[in-house]
Amino acid sequence: METLSLFFTLAAATSAYLIWFYFLARKLTGPKVWPVVGSLPLLFMNRRKIHDWIAGNLRATGVVGTYQTCTIALPFFARRQGFYTVTCHPKNMEHILRTRFENYPKGPEYQAAFHDLLGQGIFNSDGETWLIQRKTAALEFTTRTLRQAMARWVNQTIKNRLWIILDKAAEEKQSVDLQDLLLRLTFDNICGLTFGKDPKTLSPDLSDNPFSIAFDTATEATLQRLLYPSLLWKVEKLLGIGTEKRLKKSLEVVETYMNEAITARKENPSDDLLSRFMKKRDVEGNHFPVSVLQRIALNFVLAGRDTSSVALSWFFWLVMNHPEVEAKIIKEISTILKETRGNDHQKWLEQKMSLTLFMKNGLRVFLHPRNLA
Repeated sequence: METLSLFFTLAAATSAYLIWFYFLARKLTGPKVWPVVGSLPLLFMNRRKIHDWIAGNLRATGVVGTYQTCTIALPFFARRQGFYTVTCHPKNMEHILRTRFENYPKGPEYQAAFHDLLGQGIFNSDGETWLIQRKTAALEFTTRTLRQAMARWVNQTIKNRLWIILDKAAEEKQSVDLQDLLLRLTFDNICGLTFGKDPKTLSPDLSDNPFSIAFDTATEATLQRLLYPSLLWKVEKLLGIGTEKRLKKSLEVVETYMNEAITARKENPSDDLLSRFMKKRDVEGNHFPVSVLQRIALNFVLAGRDTSSVALSWFFWLVMNHPEVEAKIIKEISTILKETRGNDHQKWLEQKMSLTLFMKNGLRVFLHPRNLA
């Protein structure tokens, strides 16, 4: 009798769960979901191309999804009801990152995972700590001296390194890894702008730089913390094994490099971001300690490197695949150069245009080609 009662109870519970799951699955926009395991099988199958998989799910929502947003059911991983929400629509991004930023704190799990690399930097802080850094950065980036310093670093790196490498490759008819060159370009620029120290990764021989390698290794190892339960990486860190061992060694190289930069700026202040933050005070009215200055600087390096280089890489890839847009870009820039610098083409080459201006014009033409038809 008890067995029969247990059977009916389990059957009723299973039926109720399946009915609930059926109506839930109909509401979800995203990858296919199965009872109990959700979308975990698909996540595992696409783990080697997870970004392409997520992008495909976002595209598949089309007009059905709300602002190109999908929900991925990952039970046992997502803490809140087993769901991850993924979005790529500009309105949602603006809402999360700007309009209602205070409603989306990083949270203790995220901050713990990134603390060793980013500390209390702008990418890993909330509340007043974040606000002080955000206001300081926003204010400093609008100052004339910092904008002049930015232009100086970018122009020097492009003129004295990037163009030389590209000219040599063109003369010798050799292919180049443009994304690698742009990564080195933006890394040198953001390091110079942040703490006035040029790692010179964009050299003619494209040699490896210990700081750059250590920074990449530390970033990758830190991101892997989010892919596994926190207990796993905390045990590895305690035992000093696996990815955590590589992270520790990489951070030692990064911190040594940063200490040298901070020492140099204490002796000889400049117009870089580090010098400016050394004059600022925290929420308690005290000057930032060295450990915090290190992380603040690293946050800006992280912000200014991959974002710019990836955007430039995609821009050139799009232009190369749309020659009609390339022709319109060249025509418009040539027209501007004629009006501002005359008809002497040699002067055009001597005063090469900024990549930023070229990219802005190119994106405008590419995104709105009908305006220039």
